[in-house]
Amino acid sequence: MSYVSSGITTPEKTGPSFLAQEKTTVNRINTELARIVKDQIRSQGPMTFRDFMSAALFHETHGFYTKAPAIGSSVGPFDTSAKFSAFGFGVAQAITQAAQVMGDPLRVLELGGGTGQLGVCLTSFLTIPHDYVVLETSSGLRAKQAEKGLKTVETLKGLQPTATVVFGNEVIDALPVYRVMGLANEEVCELFVELDENGELCEQPGELSTPELHQRIHQEHIHLGRGQIAEVCLEIRPFLQELARVVNTGYIIFVDYGDKASNIYSYRHRNGTLRSYYQQQQIHDPFFAVGQQDMTADVDFTAVISEAAALGLELAGWTSQGAWLTNLGIQNYVGTGHDSVSKQREVDLLTGEASLGSAFDVLMFKTPGLPDGPGLQPAGGRDLSKFHQA
Repeated sequence: MSYVSSGITTPEKTGPSFLAQEKTTVNRINTELARIVKDQIRSQGPMTFRDFMSAALFHETHGFYTKAPAIGSSVGPFDTSAKFSAFGFGVAQAITQAAQVMGDPLRVLELGGGTGQLGVCLTSFLTIPHDYVVLETSSGLRAKQAEKGLKTVETLKGLQPTATVVFGNEVIDALPVYRVMGLANEEVCELFVELDENGELCEQPGELSTPELHQRIHQEHIHLGRGQIAEVCLEIRPFLQELARVVNTGYIIFVDYGDKASNIYSYRHRNGTLRSYYQQQQIHDPFFAVGQQDMTADVDFTAVISEAAALGLELAGWTSQGAWLTNLGIQNYVGTGHDSVSKQREVDLLTGEASLGSAFDVLMFKTPGLPDGPGLQPAGGRDLSKFHQA
């Protein structure tokens, strides 16, 4: 695909996303952050969706994560595996098995620790010598984590390279994304956040804001149909660079929802994969309650694998959350303490094919010289050959 040039006429705003926008504006909540974004657009012009999403999630005062939502708790804004003690048990088994081949002491780096519930649970099952650190950009969430006795850092700048197991649950999907749309003749434009004739937030097509978008689309052989919308995350490379710097030997484990590029960008996802969550309800309007709703997009695992390889990291494996936890021996959690019926229910929910077990994948990387990662048995892993680019 090529850039959209000044001479190309962009399609009329009759696609599904534009129609949906028109229907939902009357129900939107006029939040303080929405007013700030509108004022910025009036004074500076349209913004990339990437910049809008970054502000909506991480604005220093009004961002969704800045306000310390109850992520990882039973009353959180969305369901997550992290709220189940069985999940903490399973991750603890992975770290313990990693320590057996890496040696100890070991640093455990959790990415985006939410309220700290997972960290507290996980460490309660760890019996190996370890240094547990949570990387958290939200000051409000750092305060909640500190109240639970967890060590937190805002950035990785102060951490020195050492033997480390990095764990991130639903982290990559929150990285800000650009939005692009296919045009005729294999061309593509970018969707910017703008104000409509009524002063409401909307998306408007324009030329690509950075050549990196074209490079990613070309590298992954992405072909968008006319009017097809897709999300592209360019934050993956700097994100992984920071992690690779502090891990001189170890594993980097991501639990997230996503797929290879050919599936993410297939016409089956013609409206993209962007979605929002507001008070445990999934919504499709990214402007519904700016700063009060979570926003996420499916992770392009092809891009993650490619960027990791460029940094010298090796793909240890890729499997479903259910297979990974089962391989780690999560069933043993049922025998800990009392209430085995309730504990079995947790295990079934986290590993079941019709529940969280298939909703999330585990993507694991390692530094050279280490064996394949914990929980990645050949029988449970996926055939990675199908993720090679054609």
